[in-house]
This record gives sequence, C-alpha cells and structure tokens, in this order.
Amino acid sequence: MKRLIEVEIFGQTFTVNSEDDEEYVKQLASDVDQRMRQIGGTAKTAVPLRVAIMAALSIADEYHKVSRREAEIEQEAARLSSLLLERLEQSERLDGIATSEENPVNTITASRRVPTSEEEEQKESLPSS
Repeated sequence: MKRLIEVEIFGQTFTVNSEDDEEYVKQLASDVDQRMRQIGGTAKTAVPLRVAIMAALSIADEYHKVSRREAEIEQEAARLSSLLLERLEQSERLDGIATSEENPVNTITASRRVPTSEEEEQKESLPSS
C-alpha cells in the first residue's frame, strides 16, 4: 500500500509517495542529500537545480559502473561454471578409463566358447600324435 513519506534533501522538504518501507525511503533521501552536499560544497550560492543534476549524474555513473561490473561477474561465473562442468565430465571419463584398466576383461576368456559334451567326447577319442 502506498503511503506519503516526508524527507529532506538539500535543505528542502519533499513528500514522497511510495510502497517501500519508510526507513528505506529516508535512507535513499539521505544518500541523495549527502551526494548533493558533497557536490554543492559549503557555498551558500550553489544553485540547487544544478547541484541536483550533478548529483543525479554522479549517482547514475556509479549505478552504471556497478551494473557493468555485475554483468562482468555474471559472465565470468558462467565461464567458470562451464569450465568446471567440462573438467568434471573429463574427470569422470578418465575415471571410467582407469577403472576399466584396473579390472581388465580377459577378451580371450570372454570370447571363448565352452565346448559341448559331444565335442569333449570327440576330443577324447581322437588319437594323439
């Protein structure tokens, strides 16, 4: 639910209509006030509109730099995740190869046919040389 919140920025009172928490809105106003005071300095003749525009530019610059950095971090995280997944898959393949080398299948035994009893009998009845 929207509510009216009164804040003071650069010596002027403003009423803000917001759904956000009152403390949050007041903190935002305080941040803007602080930035404007930094830019306006101690000069009493500073034009408030000019100071507000310069503060807005400063805040926008900071926001865009943070957004750009966040995008770079997300790209780096995606790259590292992909690399890690690739390495895990490679490790699993190598582990599979190592496991099969530790327990080799005797291809001769595996392909050897067990003779039937008739074949065994014929083998026994053949004269030896």
